[in-house]
Amino acid sequence: MFSQPSPFPSPWPFWRPLAGMLLSLGLGLGSVEAATPAAPRSCTSTVKPVAASARLDSLAYRCERLADGQPVWIGEAGTDHPTTVLLVHGLGDSAHRDWRRVIPALAAGFHVITLDLPGFGASPPLPQGYSFDGLSAALKAVLDRTAPGQRVHVVGHSLGAAVSLHFAHRHPDSVDRLVLVDAAGILLNTVFARNMAQIDTPSVGIRGVDNFLQRFDDRVNGFSNALIGGFDSGFDFSRWLARNPSVRNAMFGQYTQVEAALGLVEHDFTPEIRGMGAPTTLIWGELDRVAPLRTGRVLAARLRDARLFVLDGVGHVPMNERPAHFITLLEAALSGPLSARGPTPVPGAAQGTVSCKKAHSQRYSGHISRLQLTDCQGARLSNAKVGELVLVNSSITLEDVEIDSPGIAIDARRSQVSGTVVQIKGRIGIQADNSTVELAGATLHASEKAVDMRTPSRVYFSVSEVQAPDHTGNAHFIWPATSPR
Repeated sequence: MFSQPSPFPSPWPFWRPLAGMLLSLGLGLGSVEAATPAAPRSCTSTVKPVAASARLDSLAYRCERLADGQPVWIGEAGTDHPTTVLLVHGLGDSAHRDWRRVIPALAAGFHVITLDLPGFGASPPLPQGYSFDGLSAALKAVLDRTAPGQRVHVVGHSLGAAVSLHFAHRHPDSVDRLVLVDAAGILLNTVFARNMAQIDTPSVGIRGVDNFLQRFDDRVNGFSNALIGGFDSGFDFSRWLARNPSVRNAMFGQYTQVEAALGLVEHDFTPEIRGMGAPTTLIWGELDRVAPLRTGRVLAARLRDARLFVLDGVGHVPMNERPAHFITLLEAALSGPLSARGPTPVPGAAQGTVSCKKAHSQRYSGHISRLQLTDCQGARLSNAKVGELVLVNSSITLEDVEIDSPGIAIDARRSQVSGTVVQIKGRIGIQADNSTVELAGATLHASEKAVDMRTPSRVYFSVSEVQAPDHTGNAHFIWPATSPR
């Protein structure tokens, strides 16, 4: 197998970003506590239910074989209440136990349904492989058994939040309110993977992950300098795996969570976000490095009816890191009045040209006719309206910014720009000269060109929209290599 030379480019080491992704998303770790002990992987009358050590006292368990024959372990509480809440866990062997601190409080006022998703906890994997359609179909089948004919509230965390978003879009008549907790994988796969690569992963020392890494390296004959670099060079490794199930199965074997993680970063959620009708509450940990807070800000801006709540000092698993505060927010999201989303006012009087030269970590906001940075690193522009942004050998982070120019809106020369929830208008939206521009939740309108590349540069769009002669429509790709023109 793989006797020919490797087709994989190798500008970026493989192990660190992938191990970071797996560890951070919870492979073999659960969320905070140790992983649930292995439980029976089938669902017949001769098989015991979820292992006693994995059961929660607040839940009544049963195994359901769904219409397609898929066995799924289900836990229920508060069955005498008329309103149903479905809890969807993220990656990790803890599966439904991720909600252990939430279930008793919810069961006091709701019919609570939780499950081990196929391939997690005690539920065997989907035989046809992982897809969001397959996982959504499993959720629909579970609800048809446990809450037939009802519109339910759906709460998902991490991977489970992504699945819940897809489910609510696919089955709008089944969902009343949607709560997404630190949803992972929403940004462009390259951006998400780069974020994972920044998480330190020293010697792993965890048997499940170590076994996976060793099996992977053995099975591809040591091609360990591959995965993420391929995103930028034109070879998309995760897409290639998705289209080659026999290779994927040979490489991953029983590690279905890894396959689910790859499916997560590969999926483009733009249709779900643009088409979502259910009122949505976003609960986010301020310090989440797996699904950075900017992901929540993008969702809050792009979803039709959404509100965002941020837990200060909290990471990726707020229901376990700050359970009391989380439960208060969750109960309000499920039963309280939902606040309307209003515009964010831009403070301050209009300013003329603002310049920065050879400075670090400068902060800007308000109305600025022209912002010019020269040899300025780590600048931040937030809650602002700007006529023109010019950067020379500089870096800046944009958040909640509108740039409206009669000429070039963003002129970047040997610079780096990272923007979240940005509106860009101009004759030319972005002119990039040996620069990198990464935008999430952006809207770009240009009369002549969306992007003008003067020298080799990169522009990354996540969950964005472009209206220009060189591209019209959704933008969730790297420009120019993979833009559909």
